[in-house]
Amino acid sequence: MNIEMHNIHKAFGKNTVLSGVSFDLVTGEVHALMGENGAGKSTLMNLLTGLYSLDQGTIQIDGKETAFKNPKEAEQHGIAFIHQELNIWPDMTVLENLFIGKEIYTKLGLLDTKKMKVLAQKQLDRLSVNLSLDQEAGSCSVGQKQMIEIAK
Repeated sequence: MNIEMHNIHKAFGKNTVLSGVSFDLVTGEVHALMGENGAGKSTLMNLLTGLYSLDQGTIQIDGKETAFKNPKEAEQHGIAFIHQELNIWPDMTVLENLFIGKEIYTKLGLLDTKKMKVLAQKQLDRLSVNLSLDQEAGSCSVGQKQMIEIAK
């Protein structure tokens, strides 16, 4: 997946946060957005994922101009913003955290834990994360909690 953000502008009232920002991502590359608080890092990612709308500029995914309506739509297209502040429910298991709001049900309307475990384990294996799906998320290290967020 190639993501191109060109000439991005965003202001909140009279406060200009981004002015003429361009940022390209190519499959297989790793980037770090770094800067002081208020530099616009989160704003740029919130524009990409549809939480905010652009004032000016374009976002292209694989050469097609795209504007997601919300973060859920972006996630359905394989784009997610993992915030610095972790969104982990400590009293729930790793499995429950992975599927919160995305639970899978059987035809009878029962929670399909077996299918969820298979899918979750595949995702953890893909990321080389060694965690028990039945482990309480609160007992995980900060790094493990970050990996749970990425696995989501």
